[in-house]
Amino acid sequence: MPPIDLTALYREGLAHQQAGRLDEALALYDRILSHKPDIPEVLFQKARCLGDKPGEAEPLFRKALKLKPKEAAIWQGLHSVLSGKERAKLEVQAARAGVVIGSEKDVAKAQRLLRAGDLSAAEVEAMRLAKAAPQAFWPVYVLGLARQGAAAIPPLEAAHARDPSHIGARLALARATLAAGQIARTEELLSVAGLPDAATVLKARLLRDTARPDEAADLLSDGPLRDATWQRELALSAAAAFRGDQAKDALARAIAAGADRVAATRSVAMAAESAGDVATAEEMIAAATEATPTADLYLHRAQFRQSAGDAAAAEADLDAALALDPTSGEAFRAYANGRKVADGSPLPGRIASALARSGTSAMDRASLHFAAAKCAVDQGRHGEVMDHLHRANRLVAKAFPYGFESDLAQARALASDWNALEPLAPTGPGAPVIFVTGLPRSGTTLVETILAAHPDAGVGGEMPFLGRALAPTLDLLRRDGRADAGMLADAGLRYLTLASRCAGAPKVIVDKAISTFSRMGHALRALPNARIVHVIRDPRDVGLSLYRNKFPDGLHRYAYDLTEMGRYIRLHDAIAGFWKAALPNRVHTISYEDLTAEPEAQIRALLDAVGLPFDPACLAPQDSGRRIQTLSFAQARAPIGRGSVAAWERYRADLEPLLLALEQPVALDQPD
Repeated sequence: MPPIDLTALYREGLAHQQAGRLDEALALYDRILSHKPDIPEVLFQKARCLGDKPGEAEPLFRKALKLKPKEAAIWQGLHSVLSGKERAKLEVQAARAGVVIGSEKDVAKAQRLLRAGDLSAAEVEAMRLAKAAPQAFWPVYVLGLARQGAAAIPPLEAAHARDPSHIGARLALARATLAAGQIARTEELLSVAGLPDAATVLKARLLRDTARPDEAADLLSDGPLRDATWQRELALSAAAAFRGDQAKDALARAIAAGADRVAATRSVAMAAESAGDVATAEEMIAAATEATPTADLYLHRAQFRQSAGDAAAAEADLDAALALDPTSGEAFRAYANGRKVADGSPLPGRIASALARSGTSAMDRASLHFAAAKCAVDQGRHGEVMDHLHRANRLVAKAFPYGFESDLAQARALASDWNALEPLAPTGPGAPVIFVTGLPRSGTTLVETILAAHPDAGVGGEMPFLGRALAPTLDLLRRDGRADAGMLADAGLRYLTLASRCAGAPKVIVDKAISTFSRMGHALRALPNARIVHVIRDPRDVGLSLYRNKFPDGLHRYAYDLTEMGRYIRLHDAIAGFWKAALPNRVHTISYEDLTAEPEAQIRALLDAVGLPFDPACLAPQDSGRRIQTLSFAQARAPIGRGSVAAWERYRADLEPLLLALEQPVALDQPD
């Protein structure tokens, strides 16, 4: 009888094990061990197959470890099936033996680095441990905590799979999936019973982020009164739901429980303002300014006053902010943007002094250079403008790096959604909505202000509700490849609830959400009677205007590099062109240059396209008296003019990288 080839049997057993055929693998391992019972590799693999039966796996791991005491994988396997005192005892023994088993003790250094805020070093240390103990829970858990954005999801998924009962891993994964827009996965993670209050707070945030703030506020209404995190989320949710009194009460409780007054107040006030409840937002900021006068609060109140057109009161607040923080770049920038800087104004000198201070931060320096450039333009010192702008934009670009490929991938994904969306018969609400969209600085605020002057229209500014309302539908579409007309209709209803509230319940809602240009098809499937107005402008003037302005941190990152800006503008052209071809006769295009050259003809055509009767008030939008909460608040209060047309020509040489990039079209089609 020929001898049995134990090596071949072992390889066959491994193949079965790797394929998940554990019974077949166990039969082969038992056959090998019946001939030779002291092979550590076979004992180890058999124990791994019995991982869900710790009582049977433990003696096999221990026998293998006795035969091969320096093999880290055996230590790790044994550790995975132990608990309580036996597990703690093994951890001590492993530490004495210098063996990494991936225990909580092993990740102590990485956790210290996390607490110190050194995420890069924590990631390196966690990666080292994860390689040393590839099946352990703790290294991948800490690795997930050290990573930012979507990169955190794979290690956190691995940690959750290895220990589904670990609440910290479950919640960390839920936070990461929510940040990545994986709505359904987040809901799955938060759906189990017995989770702590932190899970309820996170679920409320999910509801708020998906245009369901009323549900979020209701979920949190009866929670712990002295929990700062809970009460702050309740304040944010109530503010987003236009429940001003509830938001103010929850904010007060959050502050009493230890939340930072300035940061909490500003975030809740911004949520109220975004919802259209400007009165509550102003009241919150005013109360906080009286209680804790800081430069940030004075600046925030000044911006409210600029939006309302009260330049004198805004400047008084900016003076107060600068008295507290003489290097506040944002205060100087707001000052410069508030009105034309006259010859002889002391503002440029004050800005120069702030720039000369050695302790001025990089972001303050960036804002100061933007302010200095504005002063130079107003005073006709054009030779100084681009030097300040180059300095300012380099500083912001360094703080907020831009990746064009990410925006290109997102645009391609939005366009590819149309394959699933196009066949659907729209069943959403038929209320009239006008979306005004285009590139930032293309003239969208002017068009919005023209429409705002119409007695039937109400504007809500750049409302964030469409993207939030569509998020659950897009998540399922991207995950499962299917679209549901009912879900789109629900998204339309959620959008309308918030947009109507924000705009003051008008006959026709006007929404100047810039991002609509990339999802026109999505908007019209959720809101079948919506109209879309796409504003275009000479891209060279758009580029110059973008380069002259600073946006909220992290937004419009492409705007701080002339080459990347040119690429993004052409990407905008590509995705807008795709939707116009896919949606014939549904998008009205209006040129900024034509509008400023022939206002009445263009305004009549605009009103006709969006289904509004002509009203002469639309010819003088500067008289509407409305709040303007964009960078164009000063320009929009002036009569329609052509002062900004072809402004780029003065700076042609400095804009050369932009001009070259604009010569290269961007294709939405995937390369072969």
